[in-house]
Amino acid sequence: MEYNYKGISPESIELLCLNCFNDSKPFYEEHKEEIKQGITVPLRQMVLDLSDLLYDIDDKMYLDPVRAVSRIARDTRGHRSKLKYRENMWVFFRRYKKEYPSAPFYYFEFYPNSYGYGLVFWTWKASDFRLVHKMIMEQPKRFLKAVKACADAGFSFETWGDPYKKEVYPDAPKELKPFLLAKNFGFSYKAYDMQRINSPEIINEMRLAFDVARPMYEFMIEAHTRMMQEGLIKPEE
Repeated sequence: MEYNYKGISPESIELLCLNCFNDSKPFYEEHKEEIKQGITVPLRQMVLDLSDLLYDIDDKMYLDPVRAVSRIARDTRGHRSKLKYRENMWVFFRRYKKEYPSAPFYYFEFYPNSYGYGLVFWTWKASDFRLVHKMIMEQPKRFLKAVKACADAGFSFETWGDPYKKEVYPDAPKELKPFLLAKNFGFSYKAYDMQRINSPEIINEMRLAFDVARPMYEFMIEAHTRMMQEGLIKPEE
């Protein structure tokens, strides 16, 4: 299959880093089109190349190539770092966030020396994530099969923030406890061979991994649907 995405070159990543280092609007304006063609456009092409698979996984995916890709310019409000421009970029593959806040999502990201992709589910309120724990206890075999699917996709379990100290399900099977103590979690792959993203082959790699991890996305999106049905999460006005 021929893809739109042809790669992100080391030279383009170097320019992105140089733009961040200079932290200068005149420098950015001088190189804006070059950065766009070398970084932003390929990431938008990535969205197009994955869209058929992602729509098959979830027909409610909102895959606008412009909105799915992060911006070069940073929004510095509320951040300690006041750097105007970023040296890392990402793509989120998810449902429309205003209609489906906190929905689980697939992602791709890269930094100057690494790249990664995977599947994440987190909620603004940690208490909302208790419903995920409840579903795990209701359907432990299904969940463990989904965990195995993520391992088969090359993903590793990941969580952010401190886990709960008190167990709500002390009698749960040992293999479930890391997930039951997590306030959010995801499954991710990380690599350091940057030549991989300088080739359309990364699209084949991601298509396979996202498809293999489909059972976990289906579990997560079902949990999110239940959260919305129970009023824990509501669409934005």
